[in-house]
Amino acid sequence: MSKKIIILIMAVLIVAASSCAYFRNVPSPQKNRPSPEPNIPKEDRLPKSDREDVEENINGIDINNDLRITRSTHDQDDKRILSLSQPEQRKLLQNITLNKKNAVLHEYNTSLPVGINNKVQYFEHVISYDYFLVTAENGADILQSPDPSAPVVCRVNNLDKITLLQRADGVAVQGSNIWYRVACSHENKTEQGYLHSSVGTPRTFRFDKMLAAVNQLKQQLAQGPLHFIRNYKNQNGAPPQKGNAALDEHGYRFYHSAPAYVQADAASDFRYVPDGMLVRLLNESGDFYHVNIPTFGGNFYVPKKYIDPNSTLNWLNHVVVVDRNQQNQAAFAVVENGLDMVSYTLATTGIKGDYSFETTLGIFKALEKKDRFEYLQKGTEEIGGYAPYAVRFTGGAYIHGVPVAYEEQNGEKVDPGMIEFLQTIGTTPRSNMCVRNYTSHAKFLYDWMDTQNGAVIVIE
Repeated sequence: MSKKIIILIMAVLIVAASSCAYFRNVPSPQKNRPSPEPNIPKEDRLPKSDREDVEENINGIDINNDLRITRSTHDQDDKRILSLSQPEQRKLLQNITLNKKNAVLHEYNTSLPVGINNKVQYFEHVISYDYFLVTAENGADILQSPDPSAPVVCRVNNLDKITLLQRADGVAVQGSNIWYRVACSHENKTEQGYLHSSVGTPRTFRFDKMLAAVNQLKQQLAQGPLHFIRNYKNQNGAPPQKGNAALDEHGYRFYHSAPAYVQADAASDFRYVPDGMLVRLLNESGDFYHVNIPTFGGNFYVPKKYIDPNSTLNWLNHVVVVDRNQQNQAAFAVVENGLDMVSYTLATTGIKGDYSFETTLGIFKALEKKDRFEYLQKGTEEIGGYAPYAVRFTGGAYIHGVPVAYEEQNGEKVDPGMIEFLQTIGTTPRSNMCVRNYTSHAKFLYDWMDTQNGAVIVIE
């Protein structure tokens, strides 16, 4: 081999080695608490992931649409309408003077049920337990009384979430006499007034349902360790497919799943049981494990290759419950006297579409954490962006921060910087299977979650 060729090979190896070192040593963003502005400074970066960390497109709706909505409603940040905190909401209810002209039909005073202790550690984007989601496309006026001719107190934007106090009887509009008494923080003042039912919808944190779901899992673990399905990216073999459908008749997806047969026979009827779903091994029959699947409420036979008998959930320390119906979630540490709630916040789940799926209902093992993973552009094999601070719980579905779409500069993909906030979080399903969080909350969960002894529960 000539001397020139040897020198050339050495030069190529030196360049390649220096490039790899550059990506590994880019610092994680630890400097400042994320701002509620749409973009975190561009110098804050996460290192690029390896190819095996690339997932399908995680956005059911184009993320640029969410960014556009956020910018259009937050151009004047000092005039934003914000929800009150839960203590502020409780204080208002205690001091409220009833309008005797209008009957109060219901008072919103959700509190933590016995069994959940308030040990909140996350304080960004505060919100009351009961809140009102503004769905009117052009926003709405908060009025002094439940009458469309009443004076305007202040104006709220589309997809704002404000504190909910009461449901009241008022002047009929569009055939409905239902109004909601609300409160919010506006220009450093607390404002109260009424919104008609046609401009939005009430939401709440359903802590009673969350507690029941966690207690069910605790009862299962009291009977012994639980195993879980393992077929991330069909790594243990694609299950048999029912026709050309991506979902079975129960709404569970073919990809990342195992077949759960009604008999110990591959010719018998089956349904899909997704990766990460917790199961109880009852016994074995030939090439099958006979299992109970708590989420499905029944017994099935699963081929042995989809369950590792040495990997179990033996003890529950941490659990996140995602409420698909209300688009919110809460995180709990399991303690001797019940549950310590360490955070409660809004969330965005998956939407059913041509290239997207709903977030899967059920009880799942917290499988792994990734400081970031990349995702593909919709319907292509091209990398479109990344999601930060991710906790995977089933297949390619994660709880993660706001997705970041790469930008093109001189033919290269460039990271524009992490994004903390989207106006659309906690409104309607918009992702693809994943559970989208504010980035600061995703970081909180990423640091907090015990994946060895943790679970994620998705309820409806």
